[in-house]
Amino acid sequence: MTEKLNLFQKIADVKANIEGFTKDTKGYNYSYVSGSQVLHSIRNKMEEHNLLFVPHIKNASYQEIEVMVKGQKKPNILVSLDLIYTWIDADNPTDRFEIPFYAIGHQDDASKALGTALTYSERYLLMKQFNIPTDEDDADAKQKRETYAPKARPEQIKDLKDKIKQAVEIGGDDATEQKVMQWLKISDYDTVTEAQINPMIKRLNDLISSKRGGK
Repeated sequence: MTEKLNLFQKIADVKANIEGFTKDTKGYNYSYVSGSQVLHSIRNKMEEHNLLFVPHIKNASYQEIEVMVKGQKKPNILVSLDLIYTWIDADNPTDRFEIPFYAIGHQDDASKALGTALTYSERYLLMKQFNIPTDEDDADAKQKRETYAPKARPEQIKDLKDKIKQAVEIGGDDATEQKVMQWLKISDYDTVTEAQINPMIKRLNDLISSKRGGK
């Protein structure tokens, strides 16, 4: 049967399946990673593992301030919040992981300022929690991942090849090593990294288990 994962193992699997982000949004004269990109990158794995990520506002304060906009002072509302973000395993709701956080945002309207604070805090928390680098474009991000990511060890590659061989043996007449590699998105064994190897072997174990009827 498929191994049952605890909360931290599920979060680790979410992290293992995230690619590097790219700065896809511009504002205030700089580029940054949008919150929607961050959430889309983790949503499928969160749903697969029945993970919930819930914000809770503990304290909120509002303050009237003035900001310079094109050389003129404009009134704004500054919102600051104490937050607790909680990861919850919906398969075992008592299994939780709380993260205290602080958020701040300002806009010309209190509700907008609150939304800004929540949006930015969620984005930055997730980016820092999953240790994901940002790069200017996809080509640059891919090159840096390939350059800096440690390669899988020879014994790990051997385990991977053994699992692929098992998958081919139970996959029917059309199954080939090349097709399984394509399914895993492997172009060359030499390019597989340590971060990729365990999720790949897990996918193969799940496939083999399902083909054998979960035995």
